[in-house]
Amino acid sequence: MTRSEDIHRSVTEAGDIEEIHEPEIPLAEVLRSLFSHPLQVITRWNWKAALLGAILRASFYFTVYQAAKENMNAALTAAGVELGFRFFTSGVSGSLVQSFRRAAPAWLATLIVTISLPVFSHSVEYVTHYIQEVYFAGVLPASENNARQYAFAISVLFSAFSAMFNLFAMRHGVLLVGAGNETKSLWSDFKKFPALIAEFLTYLPLLIIRCAGEQKFVQAVGIIAAFGLSIGTALGVLRGKWSWAWTTGLGAFVLLLVWTIVVAIGRKILIGRQRA
Repeated sequence: MTRSEDIHRSVTEAGDIEEIHEPEIPLAEVLRSLFSHPLQVITRWNWKAALLGAILRASFYFTVYQAAKENMNAALTAAGVELGFRFFTSGVSGSLVQSFRRAAPAWLATLIVTISLPVFSHSVEYVTHYIQEVYFAGVLPASENNARQYAFAISVLFSAFSAMFNLFAMRHGVLLVGAGNETKSLWSDFKKFPALIAEFLTYLPLLIIRCAGEQKFVQAVGIIAAFGLSIGTALGVLRGKWSWAWTTGLGAFVLLLVWTIVVAIGRKILIGRQRA
């Protein structure tokens, strides 16, 4: 029996992808496991992602509402609504992301997570805040200065980055739940965050620089284009405004390009100092 056949049989028999002890699992097998055993994202609900996601998103909404000069009651209401539903959806999203941490090829798994997770979470977010502001405005104060629209647009971009970071962190053994001996305490995860964040922020730029250095210019441009496309697509689909899609995608493209140039300059300076 070949290794791929062995993995296929293991996925068929396992009720949770975390029961498969392989360093890499074909993406098709990960998807098959999720479709065959969808309840695993509930039984392996990621409380770490739920806790962090709910606190960060509630704080984010409160800050945006205050910046838009909404009254305090509307800001607190928006933060409370976000805290409530995010605690559940972030746990499910975290469980889904964890399912892809060993998926191969990694680039395709990352692309799927970056697009699908924001679509799922922000569909719930849009409906929840819309219902709160349209149907319960008499009980729960609504925004008066379009803060909900601003917060939602920025939140989509934040979700794309957070989905990529969560997947990156989980591939490094951080923020795991229900992964046996690989699961660590939240405090242990926190201590790894500074180094992980630094590595995450420079991962794509260094990959692009390496491709350019090896004269793989098509791959380098492809990475930047895929980054812009994934973020633009997520925002365009969720808002139904393709003008938002291409402007956001172009902005993400330029942002990554500029950041890559900054990292390249910094890298050159560090190498020069080390040689000196």
